[in-house]
Amino acid sequence: MDPAAIQAAVQAAVAAVLQDQAVLDAIRPQQQPAVAVPFAVNPAGTGNNAWDFSSSTGLKMYIASTTPFRHAYDGKESTLRDFLRKIAQRAESFGWTPILMVTDADVTARNITIQHACLTTDLVQAHAITYLRVEGRNHQASACLHKLIMGSITSKLADRLTTRSDKFTVNAAAAVAPGVAPPPPVMKEDGVCMLHELIKLVSVETRASIAIISRKLNNLAQVMEEVESNVEDFNSTVEGLLDQLHSKSVEIPPMLENLFEGYANCTDLTFVKYMGRKQEAYEDGTIEELGYGALMKMAIEKYKILVDKKVWLRKTEEQLEIMTLKAEIGQLKQFPKQQKAKSSTDTEKKSAKQSKDADKYAWKQVAPKTGEPKEKTVGGKEYIFCPHHHTTKWVLKVNDKGIVHRTGCTKMKEARADAAGASDAGSEAAALANAFEQEQDEEAIEDEEV
Repeated sequence: MDPAAIQAAVQAAVAAVLQDQAVLDAIRPQQQPAVAVPFAVNPAGTGNNAWDFSSSTGLKMYIASTTPFRHAYDGKESTLRDFLRKIAQRAESFGWTPILMVTDADVTARNITIQHACLTTDLVQAHAITYLRVEGRNHQASACLHKLIMGSITSKLADRLTTRSDKFTVNAAAAVAPGVAPPPPVMKEDGVCMLHELIKLVSVETRASIAIISRKLNNLAQVMEEVESNVEDFNSTVEGLLDQLHSKSVEIPPMLENLFEGYANCTDLTFVKYMGRKQEAYEDGTIEELGYGALMKMAIEKYKILVDKKVWLRKTEEQLEIMTLKAEIGQLKQFPKQQKAKSSTDTEKKSAKQSKDADKYAWKQVAPKTGEPKEKTVGGKEYIFCPHHHTTKWVLKVNDKGIVHRTGCTKMKEARADAAGASDAGSEAAALANAFEQEQDEEAIEDEEV
């Protein structure tokens, strides 16, 4: 085939391909241009246009936003902070936050769930009127908040709150120019005003003044006693006190020294030593920057570790020694009195009919007199006198297990070990060990006089 024929064939093939492509483009659906979706951080979207609650999407959002909290709030001030935190989270999720921002007397926006103490009823009502007069999202958000509150509190608290309905009912009638007759009132209950009144109802009855809060923060050792060394409850109490100061726009005082004192008053010695090391590191400059939040986090983490290991509040060897010494001294003090009372009673009631069994072993309680031997044989068994045994002074010289009592007496070893290690257990243990030996000496002297 000559070059001209080849070129003609190629051109014909290219033309056929282009024709087929044109047919395909004609029958293929045209791609729609991408539509920009408005950015939003919550399901409610952006803007102030009213939500369409009559639509399927709007109805679902309304139901989800007003669903009551799982646990109804009972009106206790100790759990008010948690309730308000849930309100703030729900508001953020569904676009209600703008209605929670109320302007105070200094024209500063305050979040009512955090700084409610800075706001008065008049200020909150004035804020509510601004959006209740407009058919917009904030008006709808107020109604949603109202429904959420009433569904998330106990019936008893709801009854108490309802008696103050005049405080959260405002006139939403449109404003008129001066000199123009006002329109008939349009009274509406507002969710934000209701929330403010609920906070007042809870806090006004048990409200602690700034001075009282400061005194409690300056005596955290007492707080630790009140919570019975539960570090989690201790931290929660401190955080509650600090939140009260924050809600009143009061500056938080220096807290580290007070916290260290509180933690030092815990009854768990391992925890106290751990926090003591943190205090030393802070005072030595090893820890350059330490805020009270970081310190409380260290404390709660150590507390949880000890609880998980099941060693929380476990007595140390020193504490057990002190408890043992106290118990034995108590017995030593009581026994002579019991013996004296018993001797007096036995003397009065002694007769020929006295039990032979009582006489049989009575000799074991009689200590040898001065100069008398400290060993004896009774019934074919060898006995030795031991002042460390309070109720039975005469014991087997060698017991059934072949242990020589003179070298293997556990009570003697315990007494001597306690006295020798008293310095490690502290001055209290040393004093107890001395008292223990003194009681034994006095008992031995009384036995010799007998």
